[in-house]
Formats: sequence, structure tokens, C-alpha cells
Amino acid sequence: MVTPAYIVPVLACLLLHFGLGYRGEWQTYMWVFVCGEATVGLLHWAFYRQRTSATEYLGSMVCSVHYEEDWVELVTRIETRTDSRGRSYTVRKVDRIYHPEKYYYYTNIGSCYDTNSDFYSYIGELWGLPSRRDKWMGHDIEYGVRFGSHYTIEDFENGEAEDPYYCVPVTEAHRYKNKIRHSNSIFKYEKIDKERACDMGLIEYPPVDELDTPCILSDDYDVPAEAQEMFQKFNVLHAACCEMRLWVLLYRADRGVGVSEYQRAFWQGGHKNEFVVCIGVGTDGGVDWARVFSWADDQTKEVETARWLMDNPQFEWLEFYNWLAGHIVGWRRKEFCDFDYINVSLPLWQCLMISAVSVVENALVIKMLL
Repeated sequence: MVTPAYIVPVLACLLLHFGLGYRGEWQTYMWVFVCGEATVGLLHWAFYRQRTSATEYLGSMVCSVHYEEDWVELVTRIETRTDSRGRSYTVRKVDRIYHPEKYYYYTNIGSCYDTNSDFYSYIGELWGLPSRRDKWMGHDIEYGVRFGSHYTIEDFENGEAEDPYYCVPVTEAHRYKNKIRHSNSIFKYEKIDKERACDMGLIEYPPVDELDTPCILSDDYDVPAEAQEMFQKFNVLHAACCEMRLWVLLYRADRGVGVSEYQRAFWQGGHKNEFVVCIGVGTDGGVDWARVFSWADDQTKEVETARWLMDNPQFEWLEFYNWLAGHIVGWRRKEFCDFDYINVSLPLWQCLMISAVSVVENALVIKMLL
């Protein structure tokens, strides 16, 4: 459906030459054609990328937190001036650029994020480590030196860094190509809008609040804070090792096990790294039904997890944590490059927009040349 937009620059060249009698160099026609095709191609690429781009969430943890004092940067520039006799001379100027103090932290996968003094102090108190002093020297620094400090998890000894107590989980967004959601392939799920999802008791993805996001989700039950914190750390300490993102969804058992399939459709199958545990909680607080889904080619871990929940209906969260930590080893997320053969077409409004932009652009070029 985008093809007509690619024809517009050709038609513009023909109209310019045969319809309007323009007689320019061949390079001019080539310029009109190339610029027109480039505009269409760029818009086509941008819309296609937007249609096939999705966001998955990765579990990471804070591995260092840093503070830098405010400082002044000296930037030298040379100005050329002219005196009253018309002779040129140069003047050396030094600009002073102020940099306010800043706080930031690094995660164990190398990402860097800004933070504040409260978080810096919190990490220092949690880890109980001495801060390391930092010093930077250079000619571009006023007085030649500036200072800072940081805490790093590498200063722990005797394996203390692996203690979950010191783990500060972080949820990081990562873009990847998902050609299923906007395709007409057999893998595409039924589309469920938010209003219908609310009526059915389906759960939306939670927003990332400050550093992290909860991974035990429910609109029917209050989740114990201890369990929530425990499984947020699970996504860092265990799930991340096999590129997994764990979600545990709790429903009233009377919604029926079929709600898990509607949930899967609402989330369009979930993201490629997700392992979604759906649990129907009975009136006695136990497990009435369990269903687990993911995109993984091998569904053994999903079946084993659902079976364990059914065999242990009155489980404690710590018990489930320990069992899951020992049984997800070997789980492999789906490689979505396996779906590269799927064709994704743009919606009509995007195709019309590309064509309209192409027509307007070529009309302006023709007007400029005449």
C-alpha cells in the first residue's frame, strides 16, 4: 500500500518535463527523484520501525553509586579582531561553564542513571561500606582539580555482595523487534481493549516506579510487601541468569482458568523474555488452578511450575521462591529473529500520510524550480 508514494517522485519528474515544459540539466531531475524517494523511504522506515518495536523489561541491580562535586569548566576560544588600522589580531578568551553537583549510579549490566543525594545516602547506609574518594585533574578544570566519591559493591568481601539483603533491584527497559503484534500471522492473539480487559479482571503491565516495578500483580488481592520485595530480587538474582522476566499474576479462582488465556491475549503473548505464572486463589487462600505461559520453544519449565503449584496449594512465598530458583535453570527465552519471515504492513492512515507528504514535498520542489 506504500508503493504509490514511491511513484510520486517519478510522476513529479515527468510532470516537470513534459507537462510544465521545464528544461533543466539531468542532475536537477535526479535531485528531485532522489530527494523524493529518500523522504518516502525515511517515513516508511520510521513507521515500520514503530510498528515492529516492542519494549521488554530486564532485571538488574545497583552495583555502584557516585557523587561529583560542583565544578567550573574552563573553555578556551580564540577570537579574531581588527584594529583601527585594519590589521587583524587574535585574542584568547576563557569561558567559565558551571557544572552543578550530580549523583548517578551504575547497574550490573553497565547502564547509568541519574539519581539524588537521598539515594546516595541510602545505598551508603545499606551497604555499610566506606566511600571511595575520587579526584579528577586537568587544565580545563578551574584550580586544576575537582572531587567526588562513590560506593561500589565490589568492596564487599567473602561473597557478601551475593547476599540478597544488599541487592537493590532495577527494572530496565530494552527495545527489540516484535513482528507478531501488528501482523496477520497465526501467532497473533485476539486484541482486547482496556475497557474489556477491566471487565474481565485482566491485569495491565505496571509502570516502572522510580527504580523498579512489582512482579507479583493482582487486582483482587493485596500482595505482602515481603513477598513483593523477595520476587523483585528474584528477577535480578535468578531470572536474569537465564534472560527471564518473571511475573506472578493472582486472580480470584472463580474467574476460571480461562482467564489466563485472555490475559495472554491481552498481553499479546507477553514479551520474548517473560515467564508468566497465573494463579487462581480459592476462598481458603490456596491454589485452585495454575497456568504458566511464555514464548519459549520448550515448555517443560512452564508445565513443571504449574504442576508444583497444584501439588502445593498452601505454599509459602519463600517456599515457592526457593523451588523456582532451583528449577528455572536451563530455561531459554524465544529468539524473535525466528519470526523475521513474517510480513508487517502499515495501516491505511500511515500509507496515506506518507503519500500526502510526498505529494506536498514534490509540489514545493516543482514550484521552486519554475
